Amino acid sequence: MINISKINTVFLFELIIVFNAITNVTDIYKCVIPTAHRALEFFNQIEGNVNYRELLQKHPEAYQAGSVYPDAFYQGICEQGKCHEVSEDSHWTPFLKTSINYIREVYPQPWDKSAQRLVAFLFGIASHMVSDVSWHSLNIDQGFLKAMGEVDFYGSYAEAHQTGDFGGDVLSRYELNFDYLEAKWYIPVKDLFNIYNLYYGKTIIEENTITHCTYILFLEMYGESLGIDKLHSTYASKSPFLVERFQEYFLGGVDDMAYWSTNIFHLISFMLDNGTSDCYLPENPIFIQCNTERREKNIKLRKHWQKNEFDGDFTPSVMRADGADNITVDSGVVFQMNSWAKGSVLFVSNVMDAMNMNFTVQYPNHITSPSTSYFVSSPYARLGWAMVTADLNGDGHGDLVVGAPGYSTLGHVQIGRVFIVYGLASGLPPAKMDLDKDADVVLEGYENSGRFGSSLAVLDFNLDGHLDVAVGAPSVGSQYLRYTGSV
Repeated sequence: MINISKINTVFLFELIIVFNAITNVTDIYKCVIPTAHRALEFFNQIEGNVNYRELLQKHPEAYQAGSVYPDAFYQGICEQGKCHEVSEDSHWTPFLKTSINYIREVYPQPWDKSAQRLVAFLFGIASHMVSDVSWHSLNIDQGFLKAMGEVDFYGSYAEAHQTGDFGGDVLSRYELNFDYLEAKWYIPVKDLFNIYNLYYGKTIIEENTITHCTYILFLEMYGESLGIDKLHSTYASKSPFLVERFQEYFLGGVDDMAYWSTNIFHLISFMLDNGTSDCYLPENPIFIQCNTERREKNIKLRKHWQKNEFDGDFTPSVMRADGADNITVDSGVVFQMNSWAKGSVLFVSNVMDAMNMNFTVQYPNHITSPSTSYFVSSPYARLGWAMVTADLNGDGHGDLVVGAPGYSTLGHVQIGRVFIVYGLASGLPPAKMDLDKDADVVLEGYENSGRFGSSLAVLDFNLDGHLDVAVGAPSVGSQYLRYTGSV
């Protein structure tokens, strides 16, 4: 256990927030941590003797660290920016393929703890890879930042990129629950060193550089966790599109990135057990296919994109603090926050929240708690995204039709559901209701990421005298990047 230097942790974190906000050195979250978390929620894959879902749940400190890792060397304060290309290369399929082949050769199954954590780390990296593709519109059209530029920045992708990357961090912190955020990371330093040597055919990055730059990333992550959400109004005013479409945008929103992460998890599971020879492995990871006919598509060479860099003389040593420990283990290092440092973060965050409460306007006549509620057990279901009322059963009473386009079950991601609750003479049933169990009618989509239930309409379409329900599933075809939709 190594305590590096004596700098007040709260001051350090505030410094990091200001530093990131001014320079956009790196976009720590860019939704990658919540995306990876959401992807694991319904991922279910067993290949051979390995239950990959259980493996990832067993090693969250490695999985979460991997989901952020590819950006570690973009920072100008990481070795003065000399390892920028290492981060660039860590985003693409050749690095993924090299890593899989390395694991298969060095760690035969059954895997020990070190191998399991390396695998979990690699899954996190893969989630980051495909998330970047759809978020940044890399070799695809209509990705999130491209659309954001067209809508809010007069077609300027560069301005959308500058606002969207850090703004995505801000919005993530403002809108999403981060209770699952790990207080420690595991970095398989020795394995990464070996993988890079295989990838490049020579040593171009040392173990201590990997450790140092990921340590900076770890501290920045916790720096952002302190009050970054307070910048929400600033970034909301810059881009209404970012606020309104952040989670549900069809190509590069958080839900879509989670779907593509789950998709590549299945492919990695297959390749770890069967090798890479039966898979189509173009440079862009979103186009990887295994055991299927190769897609007839001209795949462009990868489109290099640059993170915003800081070119000043900001000394890396200022990022080190007594608030985080660096613990060397068998084949890697563990970074973890000291208990007093976590307490400092919680204290300052609570103080800031309390200060904000003083400015909250109270409306005593407003209803603050519902008389009843309808709910489902599936997280991220987006229940109530679309609603319509009509007398569907012809009893003279209004019935409720509710869409939940994000509804998922284990192994079936964002298939979507629609629930129908029949009304009574007194209105809708007043009791709290689990719609999965108690709804009068349940309709379910048939395709992963189809988002069945995104829109609803009730009309007598076939003119038979009875009302019909039309349900929109706008993301049907997403697995082929077509998003043709279906009704």
